[in-house]
Amino acid sequence: MKKIYLSILVLASFLFSCEGNLEPNVYDKLTGESFPKTPADAESLVYSVYYKFRGGEWDRYNSANDSRMVQGEFCTDEFTCIWNGYWGSPFNFTWRPDEFPFSKMYYDFVPAVTTATSAIYKLNNMGSIIEKELLKRYIAELKVARAYFMYDLYNLYGPVPVITDEADIPNLNKLGYKERPTKEQMVGFIKADLTEEIISSLPEKCRDSEYGRMDQGAALMCLLKLSLHEKDWNNVIKCADAIKALGYDLEDNYKSIWSIDNEQNNEIIFPIVCKPTPEGVGNNFRAHVLPPDWKSPNGYPSEGWNGYKVPKEFYDTFDKDDKRLETLIDKYINKDGDEISAIKTHSGALPLKYSEDPAGTGANQGVDYVIYRYADVVLAKAEALNEINGPKQEAIDLINDIRERAFGDNSHNIKLSDFTGDRDKLREHILKERGWEFFFEGLRREDLIRHGKFVEYANDPSKMGNRNPQKNARDLHVLYPIPNKVIVESGGIIKQNPGYDY
Repeated sequence: MKKIYLSILVLASFLFSCEGNLEPNVYDKLTGESFPKTPADAESLVYSVYYKFRGGEWDRYNSANDSRMVQGEFCTDEFTCIWNGYWGSPFNFTWRPDEFPFSKMYYDFVPAVTTATSAIYKLNNMGSIIEKELLKRYIAELKVARAYFMYDLYNLYGPVPVITDEADIPNLNKLGYKERPTKEQMVGFIKADLTEEIISSLPEKCRDSEYGRMDQGAALMCLLKLSLHEKDWNNVIKCADAIKALGYDLEDNYKSIWSIDNEQNNEIIFPIVCKPTPEGVGNNFRAHVLPPDWKSPNGYPSEGWNGYKVPKEFYDTFDKDDKRLETLIDKYINKDGDEISAIKTHSGALPLKYSEDPAGTGANQGVDYVIYRYADVVLAKAEALNEINGPKQEAIDLINDIRERAFGDNSHNIKLSDFTGDRDKLREHILKERGWEFFFEGLRREDLIRHGKFVEYANDPSKMGNRNPQKNARDLHVLYPIPNKVIVESGGIIKQNPGYDY
């Protein structure tokens, strides 16, 4: 990945100076006469698309307020934050277009899709310069990356107009706004970048210096998440089995998944590789979480901005014997040597899955971000099996694989007899299990929506505490509003999501 870092940092100012707005002509600057002309140029072009996962030190797949991770937790039972920006419209569900934090992901990932399409167009014109199989791999990588960008948009905003046709790239200056695609069309765009031919053009697993690039596991995981979103249960199972066949498995120790000493472990399917530097490649999750009086138990530099927390209401749902609580901290020792309750003092427990990094700089750590991991595959397959067949032993066994790691033995296993003939009851348990397993991994919002529980939970004080006290959540909130700027600049061609026309 060292090459990726160098190429990203060299290209960052060139590429990101073009992203101040959504005007399509800016992306044509990637297609100048002098770039790309060599295999090294092509490699840099590929890495420039990977950079779209970061957007600098803070955004997108990092830890900022409007990062993908936070958007996946926002306004759910797992998330609270004492920063003022969340109290008011966001937590009270009086959402308006262009308010924090609803527009940033749109402005980030619509251009990212165009950048990926532009890069694919350029690569397709380099057949005489790049070896055939390498070119095939490059294009597959970019298509899978583009699928990730489109899925993130679809998950938050519903279908949105994106540029995926390479024939549009030479004429971007003349390209007008397009109407929003249908749901079926948007799903089709994503699936078209995740075909068996594209996936087979990738390495089975990227390791060592290539770790973090798109491989078959990452591609199949994107397809699995899309299939889960669409409740295409048979395809969820197909993807899950294909991922398992690649050799992924559960780590024995839950806490070790995010340890600096256990990077590239066999549970991680798609990571964002980090280094303890401030140039846009560091992991600053811990700084977003830690209180300022936190004292490192290892004596390492630390910095705390006292932001993200897990509410007491959700913390209390865990069994006290659940080892997953080792990464959800209430009691800690402060710099004065006193024991502090984070729940009482800071309004929530500290989600500290990512370990300390002895080479960290305080705010920036080198622990890789874990975007998707194999436990998600296990529980997704259990959910799909239950939806197709109702409670059966195979689904119970998959859930117990997760629980046996969580408790260290089979003492807390669930039994088929507890759910026999009751699909709804097992579905409810799977949602609970996903919460305990994936808290603060950016999955809760879409899980609640898929289970039809997002609005119900958001209006339940027993789950939300003093957030949303007026119970303002409505069905419209399962999607974010489209930015008003986009609607105005399109002359009304792009329509707002229902319920936000005010």
